[in-house]
Amino acid sequence: MMGLRKVGIAGLGKYLPDGRITNADLESLVETTDEWIVQRTGIRERRKAGENELTSDMAAKAATAALADAGIAGDEVDLVICCTVTPDQPFPATACTISELIGAKRAGAWDLVAACSGWVFGSQVAAQFIATGTFDCVVVIGVEKLTTVLDYSDRETCVLFGDGAGAAVFTSHERAGQGEYLGGTIGTEGQNEEVLCIPGGGTRYPTSHESVEKHLHAIRMGGKKVYRFAVKTLVDLVETAIADYGIDELGLVVPHQVNQRIIESAADKLGLSVDKIVVNIDKYGNTSAASVPIALCEARDDDRLEKGKLICMPAFGAGMSWGQISVRW
Repeated sequence: MMGLRKVGIAGLGKYLPDGRITNADLESLVETTDEWIVQRTGIRERRKAGENELTSDMAAKAATAALADAGIAGDEVDLVICCTVTPDQPFPATACTISELIGAKRAGAWDLVAACSGWVFGSQVAAQFIATGTFDCVVVIGVEKLTTVLDYSDRETCVLFGDGAGAAVFTSHERAGQGEYLGGTIGTEGQNEEVLCIPGGGTRYPTSHESVEKHLHAIRMGGKKVYRFAVKTLVDLVETAIADYGIDELGLVVPHQVNQRIIESAADKLGLSVDKIVVNIDKYGNTSAASVPIALCEARDDDRLEKGKLICMPAFGAGMSWGQISVRW
């Protein structure tokens, strides 16, 4: 058996729809205020896709940008992984539509459903295919149209989420010349209650008039348990990522944009200054699987990715799942 290849990130791309939902907009829909939202979450606005703008449309735009950044044509792509909980439809996979839109005519394609941890999990899958030489080019997209699965009478959830897409192109490190993949982790403690979920639409609660009336097709969240879980998990993931390298090697933490207060609390426990952490939740809200790749792309655009330094990307969420990937830029 041949040795494993080093894996790199050849290109990054993102797409944010033009529509915006400000805190002032939400004040007219639910009992809340700008001050209440900012104080508890750090969010000031979030993006909203157009009515006819599909998840696959946003994903294809982010993937196209990432391929252009990598200098790779669509027909060179071997696999498209779409990480989302808001697909175009239950099946076929939204990734199949994306592959068509980006000209990946010979690529395999599937969806990966892991909510906020999705892109981090998908990136680890991509890295294995590249490392073993099974594939030479894998596109991993995190994309969500969460504004379609919100209950705008529930102020605990409707203020948190927004739409968007981020993508990365994984190839051999020799070809990429940057973003060397160092490793990652995947874990879950399971979820036996409605801590963070969309209950309806599956075999547990099939779609019916009753399920629609009870808002079972909208996001539900148990805020206090999620907060405690998120702070502890974020700290643990960063510590795990840097254990073999040391804090001095850390250039940047690009976390899932769950809540600014959670990120700040974890940073304090880790002893990290704010300039070591990417935070854009104020502009986009929580975009679930899209949040890490969007933030990574913005960090690159802002020249925050230091050559030779570690970048830790932790994520956690529904299913009480968690994971992280680390790269050396």
